[in-house]
Amino acid sequence: MFVRVTSTPKSPRKSVKVVASIREGLKVRQQMVHHVGIATNEAEIEKLKLLGYEFIAKAKRQAEIESGQQALPVSSLTSEIDSLQEQATSKISSKQLGRKAKKHLQDVLSIQQVTLDKIIEDERTIEGVHEVAGHLYDELGYNNILANKKDKELLRDLVLTRLVTPTSKLKSWQILDTKFAKKYDLNRFYRLLDTLHTKIDNIKRHTFEKTKSLMPKKVDIVFFDVTTLYFESVSTDELREFGFSKDHRFNTIQVVFALATNSDGLPIGYELFNGSKAEVKTLLESLELWEKNIDIQSVCFVGDRAMMSDANLAKLEAKGYSYVIASKLRTMPKVLQQELLSEANYTPTVIGEELAWVGEFKYKDRRLIVSYKTSRAKNDAKKREQIVTKLKKRIGDRGDTKKLISNQGTLKYTTTENAETAIDNDKISKDAEWDGLHGVITNLTEPDSKVILGRYARLWVIEESFRLNKHNLEMRPIYHFKKERIEAHIALCYMTYALLRHLQYRVSITQKISINLIIEELMAVQASIYVHKETGDRYRVPGKFSHNAAKIYKAFNLTRSLDAQPVLN
Repeated sequence: MFVRVTSTPKSPRKSVKVVASIREGLKVRQQMVHHVGIATNEAEIEKLKLLGYEFIAKAKRQAEIESGQQALPVSSLTSEIDSLQEQATSKISSKQLGRKAKKHLQDVLSIQQVTLDKIIEDERTIEGVHEVAGHLYDELGYNNILANKKDKELLRDLVLTRLVTPTSKLKSWQILDTKFAKKYDLNRFYRLLDTLHTKIDNIKRHTFEKTKSLMPKKVDIVFFDVTTLYFESVSTDELREFGFSKDHRFNTIQVVFALATNSDGLPIGYELFNGSKAEVKTLLESLELWEKNIDIQSVCFVGDRAMMSDANLAKLEAKGYSYVIASKLRTMPKVLQQELLSEANYTPTVIGEELAWVGEFKYKDRRLIVSYKTSRAKNDAKKREQIVTKLKKRIGDRGDTKKLISNQGTLKYTTTENAETAIDNDKISKDAEWDGLHGVITNLTEPDSKVILGRYARLWVIEESFRLNKHNLEMRPIYHFKKERIEAHIALCYMTYALLRHLQYRVSITQKISINLIIEELMAVQASIYVHKETGDRYRVPGKFSHNAAKIYKAFNLTRSLDAQPVLN
């Protein structure tokens, strides 16, 4: 028997084995007797060889005992092992076994002693993301969510990676290695989700408290809306279910995601519901859950018409909350509809920089404020014209009902009889009467209607927030299938969204830089790591630092070293 070292092409790992030669006829082949281990460098190889020699000596002694021959005494066995070890040691007398001695900065050649012909670039890393967004991550208190130090580091890196390059967990693992010089075991990524799931309530509380701390007095306005997140699957369970999809994905299951923000888009809270949950029911359930975990005091809720139900409004009133909710004008009582369509009930005013007409009405003892804008009327007419044009292309003036798709809004302009559908000009004319009109229901006592309409006008903030979550942060599609990991994935995305919004908010106080440009600038703040060819010493050399990047660092009172410096491995 002897020790053999084998390797795999294109792999730095080497396998150390004990093998024996076996004759089969005229041929001799080698058979592995014992696998000693895997080595990645010369020192590890020599250590494993010594273990192999020890195995050979013990195997010989055992063979003698089993054959009934006179076994070597223990002292002789020890002597033989020592002899084999001495042979191995003599071969590597010039090599140092074991872990290399730890090098200190004072042992590294100084920058002044290094010449360009002696160094070579080893890697290039992105530093801006961790220096700025990582600093903000710690300020948000997310570094205190988990107890284990390694889990803390991984969670931080996962959130920062999703901030700049949202992708799958596998791809994130690769990006952390290649772009940020962060190496992790892939299995830890998925185990982390299980740990994170137990901390979701903590994440929500930390996030709300940070948003609240930035407000001058208190959070006085909350924008609330709902969207759907789909899966690349059709398997349903208690959370994933088919339902009305805002992504128009009729063939996939989904969950319902409810989000609340303040007027700057800073997150207040979120909840996750079964995919079949009706939007109108999410507001009350979200409020009940938030009351248990976060302290939302007297605020004004702003939401679209999907939130308007008597139950929702009555609950908000009972809790002492105020609200501005979009109304469904076309479902109002007939008498009220006539008032809404009468020009005599409106007075001209200026909202923003646009001329508008505003009227106030009573609906179930609540204020109904309706506005008319010419720009809105033109947009409504254009949308209707597009739908009618599609109708005419599909069925002409009359055609087969099966050719229509109801969720495109085509049926409200048609009449169906005897399985045939025709374009109804009367319906088109009646629809045109509502062009440019929009109403909100409120219990606010503010006398100026423009102030209330201005609050509702900021609802675009929540709509932008959903776009950021869905597109910039790629919250969906979701590929997890376990309920706990789905919820942990959403929590991870919510942390990233909070980081993104706070990053945008802090920079906007002093600088006018878009969120996309902020991310681009941080990604461009890089450094190269050079290695000395002879000593193996490593040196960090900062890259270009733009004027915009300097502004972003200044917004967080951060400074960046632009000098080359030695670094340890």
